[in-house]
Amino acid sequence: MSAWGKSLLTAALIGSGALTAASAGPQARPTAAQLEAQIRQLRPRKSVWRAIPWRTCLLDGLAEAKAKNKPVLLWVFIHNPSYERC
Repeated sequence: MSAWGKSLLTAALIGSGALTAASAGPQARPTAAQLEAQIRQLRPRKSVWRAIPWRTCLLDGLAEAKAKNKPVLLWVFIHNPSYERC
């Protein structure tokens, strides 16, 4: 790398604060338990969609929705030839 390229790279690093962060010394890394606690805080407490009784057959879903007088949520995805029609 040329001297000009090194100067440009150094200026970019100083401008981005990378050198200041590196010169501040090593920062304490969180433990596995701390990371797990942070991840748990990000997760929603209760996912309503997980309580929905999903049906893989549209006809069964329509019949159940009609019997319970409930709306139908239709999830469409790219066809996979390994699935058979209900």
